[in-house]
Amino acid sequence: MNITDDVLGQAPYTRLLPLGYMVPTFYPTPSGTVQARSGAPQVTLQDPDLQARAQRLLNVLYWTADACKDQQGMDDASTLKVFIAPEFYFRKASADEVSGGGFSRSTSFGAYPERARQELAEALYGAIHDSPLFKDWVIVAGTLCSALPFDLSGRMNLLNTAIMLRGQRAQPDASVPYIFMEKHYISNIDGPDGRDHANLDPTTTYSFRLNPDQHLDNLVYWDGMSVGLEVCLDHSEQVVANAMNLLRQTLGPRAASLELQLVTSCGMSIVQQAVAVADGALVMLVDGYSHVDSGLREPIFQMGRHDAATGSTHAVPATSFQLKALPDGADYRVTYAGGLYTGRQGVWTSTQPLALNATKTQATSAAVSP
Repeated sequence: MNITDDVLGQAPYTRLLPLGYMVPTFYPTPSGTVQARSGAPQVTLQDPDLQARAQRLLNVLYWTADACKDQQGMDDASTLKVFIAPEFYFRKASADEVSGGGFSRSTSFGAYPERARQELAEALYGAIHDSPLFKDWVIVAGTLCSALPFDLSGRMNLLNTAIMLRGQRAQPDASVPYIFMEKHYISNIDGPDGRDHANLDPTTTYSFRLNPDQHLDNLVYWDGMSVGLEVCLDHSEQVVANAMNLLRQTLGPRAASLELQLVTSCGMSIVQQAVAVADGALVMLVDGYSHVDSGLREPIFQMGRHDAATGSTHAVPATSFQLKALPDGADYRVTYAGGLYTGRQGVWTSTQPLALNATKTQATSAAVSP
């Protein structure tokens, strides 16, 4: 696709309703036994661990749709509902890893087989795409850790994949209904050695050598919009910003501006120099980091609005948001840090929808003022 404003056309959305899933994901958590709740369909996956985590996420999604049904913007076709779960939401944990508080090499650091990515995405999409509850939603289902089959060298090729899905649309476009987006950098707090990343192996299809412009994969073009998606350390490494710079160098002034930037993470906050959105546009980050050294604090949720004039991103005031607490029980909540974590689990949302681009909104308002 030629990524220019004239090709993308007019986006149907002018406002955003953020739905940030607050749940800790850094330490291994037991999958538990999870039943379908809040009207969510029952899913069936080959791996019981993956099935339980997928069912819990669907329960949370359906519960969120009901808990926020009277929220301003939920029934507005011009308001995009964006739900983000944190990085590592899908990470398989053995009983020993849960009790030991860390992932081990013997289980590929919590990785499922690579094929689980497709199986999970199909199950999640199948559970939401026919439901009118998720009309005009974008869902970032956190990330799933997976591994390629071991080769003769015994090399561990690991992937950390964000899954991004779309709900129903009044006028569907030709874009795919969901995407996989690979994390490019393994952080030193993730567990495995960075050299175990699949894209460092020149024999895999994920190789940097075979696909040197992988950062362009972080740019998603849906609904007449350009959206940047990053996973944790990739944000600090300015993956989306670098992709946008390459587009501008290649296409010049016709390159489409980035209208929204999304970050799913576990140990990251919004980095000023990594924000790549247009003037007045939003960046949204949902994190899952909670560590004993920080007193098992609650994971963070952040939203910022970019100001091109000052080159800075200003936080949307905390008073603009409210946390809706999840129901008790394993069907909605995870048991974290052996039950020592007693913080909240729930979904952050704004008290009213936010303008997708405040600068454009102000300009439009000025143009129609008497």
